[in-house]
Amino acid sequence: MNMQTTEQVPATSLPEFLERWEWYRALPAELRSLTLETAVERKAAAGEYIARAGEPSTHWYGLMHGILQMYVVGADGAETTLYCLREGEWGGEGSLLKKEMRQYHLRSLTSAHICLVPAKTFEKLRQSSIEFNHFLCDIMNARMGIFVGMLEASRLRGPETRVARALLMLTDSQGDDTQEILISQHELALISGLSRQRVNVALSLFNRLGLVHTEARKGCLVVYLSRLRNFAKEETQGLCDGRRSVSR
Repeated sequence: MNMQTTEQVPATSLPEFLERWEWYRALPAELRSLTLETAVERKAAAGEYIARAGEPSTHWYGLMHGILQMYVVGADGAETTLYCLREGEWGGEGSLLKKEMRQYHLRSLTSAHICLVPAKTFEKLRQSSIEFNHFLCDIMNARMGIFVGMLEASRLRGPETRVARALLMLTDSQGDDTQEILISQHELALISGLSRQRVNVALSLFNRLGLVHTEARKGCLVVYLSRLRNFAKEETQGLCDGRRSVSR
């Protein structure tokens, strides 16, 4: 069983974190040294801003622990979550590649431990390493798929699908089929763009359907990944079938 946790865990050192990545291990010695010497660590409390929309894009972010929320705020003050970086993920490369001001806010949804790679180092890696560029393509492609699913859920589907998509975003798609997520309903509501009460209704339904199981300890959800994925897929398929019926 995989654990996606927002609790405190034994700290991972910066060298240990970087050594986890194939792109880093494939770098020549001078680029590994450059990355290690210029990267810095930052710890943030829940709710703390890491970067704000309209600011220069100065770093690429590797999440050593916690959850980071990428979101935008509408004219009415309503928040829309674009993505949540989980432990072991990287983000912020889009703004660096386009050399533009950051287009979204980035804050720690939980306590977080972050690796910050400076923009100059990021660009040096991009210009020098095929493995690094392959890694960027892989993570951007995966994130685009999640963006499409979240957009479809927010525009066309009900709140249950939005909560399901949010939970899927927080799980490890390559991990075990049964995974634990330590996250509060308040945090899940922020990600889903729903009220806490509406998230509670959705989770109650998921419990009855056997898609998740709420553990006794506060904020712990056991997610049955294949069942939850099938639920979201069936909801989308129902939408497509409805469209075909209307068009006939």
